[in-house]
Amino acid sequence: MMRKLWPGLVALTASAVLSAFMYSRLPNVVVSHWAVDGEPNGWTSRLGFVIGIHALGFLVALVSAFAPRLDPRRENFVTHEGAYWLVTNAVLALLAGATVLAIGINAGWNMQISWLGYGLGALFVVMGNVLPRVRPNWIFGIRTPWTLSSDRAWREAHRLGGYGLVVLGIAVIIVGAFRPDAVRFVLMPGVVLVSAVSSIRSYFVWKSEASAIPTK
Repeated sequence: MMRKLWPGLVALTASAVLSAFMYSRLPNVVVSHWAVDGEPNGWTSRLGFVIGIHALGFLVALVSAFAPRLDPRRENFVTHEGAYWLVTNAVLALLAGATVLAIGINAGWNMQISWLGYGLGALFVVMGNVLPRVRPNWIFGIRTPWTLSSDRAWREAHRLGGYGLVVLGIAVIIVGAFRPDAVRFVLMPGVVLVSAVSSIRSYFVWKSEASAIPTK
């Protein structure tokens, strides 16, 4: 299944090539993490950073390639494999873009970590558009005890979650364009809100189904 990830693997390989080319131009100690307000709050060696961030990307690709085979409901995978590979490749491309951004900032290029918000916003829009296509499974989507117990609860949660992610993604992009420092006030609260509303919706749908079953 690794062949399904060729766009993401190409992006990761390109970022690895750039990192190798720029390695000697990086300081011995590089910024490896930024706070939500964009200020650096983590540092590491350039070797550890370059190896670690690419190891993470290729590990995500490897796990994503084989995870569907471990799904107890893998018979549903054929109905949403296009959505799964699209989102997985988008995640890998975002990791590659974040790597290029981090390398550029540490090399002194005129770049800002807040630009990552555009990529996150685009990822949310992509995820929101394909989420309603996802059928019940254990590895991909909004997995709560209620969505995993009721196909209807699954559909309702993913339809609502899809709308929410699209709106959140657009909001993150717009806020990032005009007030990059305010993205943190939209991003995490938005993720929590979409997750909570979708989960609550799945509970009430499941409960309505359970109450409709006649008791003996």
